[in-house]
Amino acid sequence: MSLLPKPRTEKAADRPLGHNVEATMAISPKEEAIEYIEGIHNKNWNGDMAYARFYSMSKKSYKHLRTIDINRTLALIRRVGKNTHLSRKPTPTSNTLLQMTNVYEASIRAGIVPDQYTYQELIAINTDLMNFDRAHTLLEEMVQRGVKLTIRPYRTLLKGYSMVASEIDNARRLWQSIKAKISSNTIATAKSTDQTIKLDLLTYTCIVAAECNEGDFARVMDILEEMDGAGIAADIVLRNTVLGGIIKHRGLDSGIKEVKLMVDSGFIPDSYTYYLLIQSAVSEGRIDDMKRLLAESAKRGITPSVKLIRKLQLSPQEILDTVTRNGVGIDMVRVYNPLIGLTMRENSFNEALGLIGHMRAHKIEPNTVTYSYLLDALSKSKRLNEAKAIYKEAFGPNSKLVPDAHILGIMIDACARAGDIHGLFWHKKEMEHCGLAPTEVIYNIILSALSRWQQGNLEAIILTMDELMEANPPIQPSTRTLNAVYAAFAAKAARAGWLEPNELQCLRMWYKKSHSVDLYIPRDMYTYTLVIEAFASSNYLEDALFVYSDMLNHGENDASVLRNFTRSPKCMSKLILACVKNQQYTKVLELWGDWRQLGIPGHEESLRMVLFACDQLGRSTSARNIVFGLLTPQSPNAGVNEVGATAKSKSGRAHLDITDDSDALKVEPGEDDSLAHGYQPDIVSGAVLALFIGIAIKHRMVDCIMPALNLWHPKTTLVSRPMLSIADAGGSQTTSQSDKQRLSSDDVAQILALLQKDKSQEASVIISDFLTFVEDNFPEAAPV
Repeated sequence: MSLLPKPRTEKAADRPLGHNVEATMAISPKEEAIEYIEGIHNKNWNGDMAYARFYSMSKKSYKHLRTIDINRTLALIRRVGKNTHLSRKPTPTSNTLLQMTNVYEASIRAGIVPDQYTYQELIAINTDLMNFDRAHTLLEEMVQRGVKLTIRPYRTLLKGYSMVASEIDNARRLWQSIKAKISSNTIATAKSTDQTIKLDLLTYTCIVAAECNEGDFARVMDILEEMDGAGIAADIVLRNTVLGGIIKHRGLDSGIKEVKLMVDSGFIPDSYTYYLLIQSAVSEGRIDDMKRLLAESAKRGITPSVKLIRKLQLSPQEILDTVTRNGVGIDMVRVYNPLIGLTMRENSFNEALGLIGHMRAHKIEPNTVTYSYLLDALSKSKRLNEAKAIYKEAFGPNSKLVPDAHILGIMIDACARAGDIHGLFWHKKEMEHCGLAPTEVIYNIILSALSRWQQGNLEAIILTMDELMEANPPIQPSTRTLNAVYAAFAAKAARAGWLEPNELQCLRMWYKKSHSVDLYIPRDMYTYTLVIEAFASSNYLEDALFVYSDMLNHGENDASVLRNFTRSPKCMSKLILACVKNQQYTKVLELWGDWRQLGIPGHEESLRMVLFACDQLGRSTSARNIVFGLLTPQSPNAGVNEVGATAKSKSGRAHLDITDDSDALKVEPGEDDSLAHGYQPDIVSGAVLALFIGIAIKHRMVDCIMPALNLWHPKTTLVSRPMLSIADAGGSQTTSQSDKQRLSSDDVAQILALLQKDKSQEASVIISDFLTFVEDNFPEAAPV
């Protein structure tokens, strides 16, 4: 099998990313829009992919999209579309709202007219996140735009209000508004073909929930009578809603009376009815009632839910005895399994085994779910040997049970956590023997394990990715999949300092292919950092800079992709080092300018490389601006002519202007001082200072040496120069770095040697001043 993932025939992968003809080949905005429409409607895209593709398009392409395309994009981002990868609706986040808002606003700017489904998606996400004011504003916007009004967005907002007691007034106003709009035939149900409709059961349930949450049961009775008059029969969901409110405000006894009324009215209590009652008994500490209600529910053939079992303040044996004595037609395995799961969560492995023995003693055979609880807990506690023993016992040759994909996934994960690569692939092979196809999640586990435990063995990574792409049915890699791959490449490059030619080709190819028409995988903050580190550490500068540029462009629309890069100087430092190795000194200074704009923490080693670049380019004034910018505190009155102040040049850029009666030093107008960072004296060490002094001597700038020393260690000058204090809310804060900045004897000897090479009169004066400075501030480093 080839070491390279498919496709393997592209020669473009042998060239740096910036030379990729396919990547730079322009397509028209209309063609770009058509590709996007095909992807969101006919391909297995999730919300992240849809959003990433949407914002990768040019703004001119948006006008070729239709309202239905925007609605599909919003639905995918909320992960409620038909192609969602999740089995249930995920919890909404503020990032989800931000993405949906960005798509909506971009569509409005492009002239795309929103419809009722557009607003439904936006109202739903805002309601989920309890942004009720925004949801209400969107409702009003629907009316203003003349969009067809249906009851669905109103009911969505009403349901949101019903969950928050403090929103009862808004719920009541909205309820009256809904009734008024129905009476005036201005609102319809989503399925109605005319405007003559009535309130439905779901909407009534929402307002009942709001009143129950408030505890106003007189209004609840009025609403129920109104429903009865309208010919709308209550269901068990609505009666359980009323029951929940009664229990919340009046306690368990009132709840029990309400259940009797429900039964008398022909309703059969369900599992949620007993969940509410037993939960109330637990919260009131009524153990006997808890047991009685559990027994009563068992007589009705109701298996206690996992959620309920976790709340019961009973021992596993008490739960089993109660359900066994009273249960009718209950699948006892479903009772044992959550109990075993609870004991394993408490790390009570022997108790869990005891429960399995109890099952068998009562002729109840454990199933795969039983063992999944055991194996999952052992996996997460890194008890691999015990997990293997349980697996062998449960699914060995003499067992009737056959492991399913979940069980084998747990075992693969257990091996991955423990670094057992052989066991990992053994269980993967076992999955294939059982006729089960590994999923994207399984490949993610394998790739992450290889990246972590087999650092340097990129061959295994590439083979695994090759297998993933050849899978039938096809498997769509995710961002996590590729990040695991990129992490392995970054680790190999950082440790070895190079990548093999085929490894480099693979890295280039996967980065390009991840944003192709056929395979589009969103990039996140880890993607960019890992790929930049991989290219920079292996000294492929052009590729690293291309990815860096991609990241900045992406960051203009989504600032989150910059977060990992900017929180640490590590990645930018590697990029600057690669520039130095390739003698790209101008690029070093450009990156240093970006350093400030991105807000990356200071880094001494990178500062030394930047000063070295200034020296190689002959830009001594830039070196001076950088050092003085880092050492000069900002005055509260920036803009006036004083120490630490800034003055504007004709070009509009700020220039450092350090003035002193004895040490005059002004930056030449027009000199680019965008490289001067803010006050960060901690990264200017004695070694950095010595480097700067060497540059100053080399480029005939000896007059700035003593001002730099006084800024670097201002202990002897602060008294006469109060402008070097920074005012805060409580007064002033001294900026002295005397406790942090130290000159060693080696630093002093190095600086003296540099000064003595300069035979000028100015240098002789500087030597004398420097020795005085050392004796006053660092007597232990003074030469004998």
